[in-house]
Amino acid sequence: MALGQQSQSSPNAPPEQPPASQDKSSNDAAPASPKGDAQAGDQTPVLDPDTELRATVQQSAGDNAKLIQNLQAYLERHPDTPRRGAIYRGMMQAALQMNDPKRALEFADKAVAIQPDDSQTLYLAVTALEKMPDDASQARAIEYDTRLIALIAKANPESRPAQMSLEEWQAGRNKFTNELYVLRGRIERRLHKDDEAIRDLNIAFRLVPSSDAALALGEIAEQDKHTDDAARDYALALILSGQEEVDASIRNAMRLRMENVWRFSHDSDAGLGDVFLSAFDKNQEMIKEAALVDKPEPAEHNKGATDPLQFSLRQVDGKGAVRLADSRGKVVVLNFWTTWCAYCKTMEPMLSDVRTKFAGREDVLSLAVNTDEDEAVVAPFLQSQNFGGTMVFADGLDQSLKVVSIPTIIVLDRSGKIAYRTQGYAPDGFVDAVSNAITKAEGVK
Repeated sequence: MALGQQSQSSPNAPPEQPPASQDKSSNDAAPASPKGDAQAGDQTPVLDPDTELRATVQQSAGDNAKLIQNLQAYLERHPDTPRRGAIYRGMMQAALQMNDPKRALEFADKAVAIQPDDSQTLYLAVTALEKMPDDASQARAIEYDTRLIALIAKANPESRPAQMSLEEWQAGRNKFTNELYVLRGRIERRLHKDDEAIRDLNIAFRLVPSSDAALALGEIAEQDKHTDDAARDYALALILSGQEEVDASIRNAMRLRMENVWRFSHDSDAGLGDVFLSAFDKNQEMIKEAALVDKPEPAEHNKGATDPLQFSLRQVDGKGAVRLADSRGKVVVLNFWTTWCAYCKTMEPMLSDVRTKFAGREDVLSLAVNTDEDEAVVAPFLQSQNFGGTMVFADGLDQSLKVVSIPTIIVLDRSGKIAYRTQGYAPDGFVDAVSNAITKAEGVK
């Protein structure tokens, strides 16, 4: 099930059980033996597969072990059922509730093989793998977690339930993605990949400031004997935990860790109050920032820019920025895209054909301009996608050029003026139209 299709539960909630009663009402009783069937003796009436599956789940009466046994028997009777993926997912969840991760993993492998892009299946598979003690399972958990991060990054907001606002959908996706990065960071730490863990935990914290991320960062800082940093992280975790309604015993443990790590290096509580107040102030600043803006402002160095050639666009891989002023005298092809835009992926091969036509030409620059509100989802998305051109963030250029739909293709001539624009999905004659626009723009002095 895609992220945007969840309606009853938040996107960060584990999938519900059982998976067996989704098509017909679970209140439908199994049909009784027809009247006048005395000649049939004690023959059991033949049930259609869906009714039999509902009966199989109901007969388990909430007993997870019995549910697994009954569903295995059902699969033996119906090995080609189209419900196999959902059934294995239900068995996996039942095994996890029985605290049997090894068996859950067995069902997870079968479910993932059938539904490799199902977010619920992948989430449960990561949960099962994380509980396994061996490094190989932990590494596989990272693999599945990474796949799930990329899958959520591609989720289309247009698929959200009608009653869910775009803001609610985005908040849910950010929260779920935060949890996935925290989970991957914890696993990386177990595998002694601290640099990768710190990177993921910081990404998680930027998405949604959470006590889990702050606590894990504090643990790494304490382990590395950066005690002041650890105390600050623990203080922030303690403050955030109050907003998240974390259990009091867990909050008390956070407080003890903060005090202990500070006393270890300072031999007293002196100064600890200042650390706590500093963490409190930082949290208040984050709350204000979240309330003030719904969409990130253009990068500071682009504020006030009106001409395209005044913009400097950060590269997605972090390797500096592209100054459009340096492109004066060149033709610039701007492809505005997002991770959730299905048409962007469809049009990429056509854009590749255009780039091939002008390959080796230093006077033609192709920029793939990302306009996602959440920049953290872009890099994981690109790990599984083959997008060409130089990848940059929009940094306000989309607003300056009044880009209102995705995808939008704009060709700037040698003087930085718009020579061509097309928006939306328009495949007919696309390659020739853009190629001709580039050739025509080359003639502008």
